[in-house]
Amino acid sequence: MPKVEQVSHNSGRGRRGRGQRVSSSLAEINVVPLVDVMLVLLIIFMVSAPMMQQGFTVSLPEARRAQAVNAEPIYVEVPATFMRDRNVRLDGQRVRLEFLAERVKQALVGRTSQDVYVGGDGQATLQAVIDVVEQLKLGGVRNAAFVVSPPSGRRTP
Repeated sequence: MPKVEQVSHNSGRGRRGRGQRVSSSLAEINVVPLVDVMLVLLIIFMVSAPMMQQGFTVSLPEARRAQAVNAEPIYVEVPATFMRDRNVRLDGQRVRLEFLAERVKQALVGRTSQDVYVGGDGQATLQAVIDVVEQLKLGGVRNAAFVVSPPSGRRTP
């Protein structure tokens, strides 16, 4: 947009100025065409993005002696009745605590990850969970992670 400048009157000269003078300046950038172009590009990408979901076709190399990766996690559940019957659930199967270490060793054979997820009933005691974790360590578990749910109605950090 042209810039309007006020012309000063010189009282020493007998000549009067015209009042206002218009000068153009290169310091101002007209952004309206830029915004128009950007909005058109945005619309084009929004329309074309759902059409590009198929991805690339890739021919993966094959290995002759590689074993399949077993990434299925192992879950151990400590029920509320643990203190009475000393049974836990290893991937859905009931196992006595005395046999847990051997069963975990068998379950970990051929797995790349030696991690186990331990979940427990809210009524299970801390001593029960510690007994289970000790048996897991005897079975060769490197990391035992605890499965919990966030409290309902409250924000988590």
